[in-house]
Order: sequence, then structure tokens, then C-alpha cells
Amino acid sequence: MKILIIYYQVRKSDRNTIDEHLYAFDRYSGEECHYLNVFFGIPRYITRVPFDLIIYHYTFTSLKWDGGPRFRAYLDRYKILKDLPGYKVAIPQDEYVNSLPTCEYFLDFGIKTVFTCLDPQDYQKVYPQERSGLDHYITVLTGYIDERSLDEVSRFTKLHSDRVTDIGYRARKLPFWLGRHGLVKWQLTEKFMEACRNSGLKTDLSNDYRDVFVGKEWYRFLSDCRVVLGCEGGASLHDPEGSIRACVEEYATEHPDASFEEVERACFPGMDGNLSLFAISPRHFEACITKTCQALVEGHYAGIFKPGVHYIEIKKDWSNLDEVVRTLQDKVLCEKTAEQAYRDIVLSGAYTYRRFVQSILDHVKAVHPCARIRTGLGEAFLLLLLDTREKWPFLFSPLYFIMPILYESRFYAYSRDTLFAFLKKYDLEREYRVLRHGHLGFSLQFLKEAAKFIRKAALSVLKSREMKNRI
Repeated sequence: MKILIIYYQVRKSDRNTIDEHLYAFDRYSGEECHYLNVFFGIPRYITRVPFDLIIYHYTFTSLKWDGGPRFRAYLDRYKILKDLPGYKVAIPQDEYVNSLPTCEYFLDFGIKTVFTCLDPQDYQKVYPQERSGLDHYITVLTGYIDERSLDEVSRFTKLHSDRVTDIGYRARKLPFWLGRHGLVKWQLTEKFMEACRNSGLKTDLSNDYRDVFVGKEWYRFLSDCRVVLGCEGGASLHDPEGSIRACVEEYATEHPDASFEEVERACFPGMDGNLSLFAISPRHFEACITKTCQALVEGHYAGIFKPGVHYIEIKKDWSNLDEVVRTLQDKVLCEKTAEQAYRDIVLSGAYTYRRFVQSILDHVKAVHPCARIRTGLGEAFLLLLLDTREKWPFLFSPLYFIMPILYESRFYAYSRDTLFAFLKKYDLEREYRVLRHGHLGFSLQFLKEAAKFIRKAALSVLKSREMKNRI
């Protein structure tokens, strides 16, 4: 089977989870896999290669984060992909927002199977068949265990008696447009910082993005902790067109100290809970791999993690915090829980990328049998060209290759910081947000908003200078 994996990546990710998911097909399928990063453009010869299976990775479908109009503009730029032969599937994530533009994409690009994080009861709510054209819906996890990581991580794993931190956790404050479920991640930090204040437990908890660990440093952090906190990922609010997100962001700009309840009343009254997209994340498996005990907020956890067996349960209403803290002081119990999770979940081999990839191939073979056709010389040359493009993109798209480097430069950082300082000083954040995130395209409305922004900026600067002169 000849497989093409289509993805979008500005630069190589620092997050192991993305690369593990993306390259799992090459590592574990046993099939002929080729990759196309559309950030560097799409060679026209791609349509001349008869692929059996086309996989749209979640890094491609995540382009919807820029909003419906911009997502459609991206799809128009990449419309040559519609001409690709082969059976087409998509593996989206973060499916709680902009699902209607995603349905349009599925229909327009001929996607027939979606491997989704949704539960079956939400399939038609998020991706109705009449709007998406989908034939098959299959629930998968957001991430799995990479067998190659097991050997690497074993170097970091320590006995609990040798770990320097009792409880560790990293999170960030999520926007209110994810619904009340999004509050739990950062509330965990605050609740446990208070509950552990006089417990004698050594904690390392933070909601500050500057404290985040990437790559192998995250595994090192886990291996230094006896216990790590956690909860299910996802959202409790479905925002099919991104309108709730836009409303929340505008309201938060004008009312930066508003509570969740206030924003809910203003932007999505009575709508929270219209979706139950609660999923385990790669973090839960990573804790298992490092034999770190987990204290998790009660949830389903895909039926894989069981309370009292694989983790210590925290009630959603925080009513058992004191009991949980006392339990976490029992080092023997915590280590026993971590070992049980490692045996049942990691050593079982049931939740690996190998199994994930095989499940996709089994499905495709069942619904779209592929005849093995010998690759001709012309086709082999085109595939060699494609693989060379993937390995050395700067040879084919030097400008796009340089752009990420510029984004990370000191000059770009200085320019960005100067711009935001200017916006804050002259109260121009709202106008800039409309220009930057208003999804107006190059239209008459964009020109009007740009003129309004320039006029207000000029008047603000002039007014400031006049006040200084008077002083």
C-alpha cells in the first residue's frame, strides 16, 4: 500500500507527542509511506502518483484555528489536493470549534472516514453526514504509547524513594470558550497549592507557560515526581462556527477581569454542556511510562484508567481534597498504584501507536481494497523527489524555510513586544484584534477597519503629545 500523509508544520515541533503521532505511520505500518508538508507548498506532480491511501493529519486540520474564512482560504490554496487519487481519511483533533468549516472541507476534499476523538453520540452533532459526506466514523485516542520512547524513558525512570518532588503538575489557564470543563486544568493547580500548604509535601505546580517542559525535559520532570496531577482534556462547549470564541475574546478584551459566569451569561447562556468531548491525553500515558502515580479528577478516561487501581481519584466538586492529600503521603501506596498502571496499560501493548496504525490500515483494507501495483521508473523518480523535498525543504522553498527562523529572531521578538506595548499604551487592542483575528480577508470591510485603526492610532499619539506639551 502506497500511503501519503499530509500535514502542516512551520518548523519541527518541540513536542514529542506531535512527532510520535505524525511519524507513527512510517515507523509501524510496514507500508510505503511518504510525507507532504504543505507549509512549503505542493508540487504539481503529486497528482501523478497513484497513492492508495491519503491521510490528513491533525496538524493540517488544525488550520481551522484561524477561523472559517481563513481556513477556507487555506483550502483554496491547497485545492490541488482534491485531485489526488486514493482513499482519503482525516484524523482531526480539538473538534469542539469550527466544525462546520471542517465538514465543508471533508465534503469538498472527498474525505470518507474520520478517525475522531468524539464519542458515537456526538458524531452527527459535530459532523452531520449530510454536511460532511462521511461514510465512516471511528473513535480513537488523542495519542498513544510510542514503543521507541519506552527504551529512552527507562533511562530517566527512578524508584519513588529517589524522587525529589512529591507532587508535580503543569497547566495553563484555558479560554472560557472551552466551557466549564476547561477550568479544571488550572483550578487543579490552585486547589492543590492551597490543600498542600501545611502537609509537608514538596510540590512543583505551575500554571505559568514559562514553566512548561518540552521534549525529553518533560519525561525528566515526571521521573522526578512521585505523583502528577491531571484531568481529562477536551471541552464541554460546542462552537460549530467559531462565533462563541469570537464573542468571548471580544468580551474578555473589554472586561479582562470578568469571571467565567459573567462571560457565560454574555456569550453562551445555557449552552455549556452541549458537548461531552472529554478525552485522555498523551500525558496520562507518559506518566504511566515513567511509573509516576497519577491523581486525576474523576472521569471516564476512555475506560482505560480505573480509579483506585490506576490512579487516585479527585472528586469534581473538590470535596475529597484533604483525603487525597493524606493518601498521597503514603509513598508505598502511590508506588504500587503506578506499578499497577504500568503493568496493565503499558505492558499490555494495547495502547501503542503500532495498534493505532494497524487499526487504520485494517479499516481501509476492509472498505477500499488496494491492488499492489509495481512502481514504474517515472513514478519512482517523482516519489524520490517528494522524499527529497521532505528531507531538505530549503532546497525547494527557501523563503518559507527562512520565515520560521525570522519568527524566532530577537528582532521579531523586539518588534512584537514594541507593537503590543504601543497597543496597550494607546488602548488599541480591540481594533488590532479585529484586523488580526477578524477573518476579514482583503475586503472593503478590512480597509474600513484598517482606516479606523490608523485614525485612532494617529489621534491617540497626537493627543498624548499635546498633553506632554501642556505639561
